[in-house]
Amino acid sequence: MAAVERSFRAMNTNMRVVVYPTGNADARVAVALAAAEALVRSYEDRFSRFLPGSELSLLNTSAGRWSTISSDMSEVLALALEMASETGGLFDPGVLPQLEWAGYDRSFEAVLADRPAPAAALLVGPGIGAVELDGPSRVRLPAGCRLDFGGIVKGWAADRVADLLADLGATLVDLGGDIAVRGSLPEGSPWRIGVEPPDAPGEFMAILEVAHGGVATSGTNRRRWHRGGAPMHHIIDPRTGQSACSDLSQAVALAPNAARADIWAKTAVILGQEACEALVAARTDVELLLVAANGTASMSPGVRLCGVGLRTAA
Repeated sequence: MAAVERSFRAMNTNMRVVVYPTGNADARVAVALAAAEALVRSYEDRFSRFLPGSELSLLNTSAGRWSTISSDMSEVLALALEMASETGGLFDPGVLPQLEWAGYDRSFEAVLADRPAPAAALLVGPGIGAVELDGPSRVRLPAGCRLDFGGIVKGWAADRVADLLADLGATLVDLGGDIAVRGSLPEGSPWRIGVEPPDAPGEFMAILEVAHGGVATSGTNRRRWHRGGAPMHHIIDPRTGQSACSDLSQAVALAPNAARADIWAKTAVILGQEACEALVAARTDVELLLVAANGTASMSPGVRLCGVGLRTAA
């Protein structure tokens, strides 16, 4: 049974959807994949902080006042609040002012390699924990709070698309590295997902076997720049308001869905290796493959590998 694929670019990254149609689903797959692409583009229009007319941008400009929001925004906000609590506040979309202060104030391809240090001091404002909800359709951001859903929306969208397509057959949705899989391959085997090393894009340091759920990779090596000569990257530690500084350069998370994998991968980079070991010991729903700054790798017991080996610490 041949796979049917669709690739496109959205949210400033490459997207790929793969379906192995079963039964009489072949005729519906092309239409469904086109609908999936349209759905992803609609999410970009709603959640992009770089589009002045997006729902998120309008919400950010209305901080301090009650706003009526869509069901999609309500769902993402509720999930973000849940995950902020679950991660002890290390996942916080309210770090947008700090992210902009660091220099990520425009679409990444337009971020300059180095810019002068900002004249104004960094001010850490209220985070997502201060957001007020009034039922499913009304929200009020506290004054000074602005949200960036870049750490959750691609994973959430991947889950939405995968659920949409799953009745057609085994499905993989890869939205810029946030991956959701539904169903086993036609021969009954799990999906095989390659993990690139931080310093060698296009190569594989490991092949993961994933039967269902979500996989996401986050690291400090891809979205990097300098501000006033100081190195910066896009993973902000809410405790300091600065780019995270730990002994990890990359984390791959496996979780029941792509949204949680996306969030836990970023959280792991903030936490560092020792704290991640305690995290995995305390949770049964998250597995991690960690790459230290020195290039050595470690993984939790539930990570299943196939093929390529890792350079592990002695």
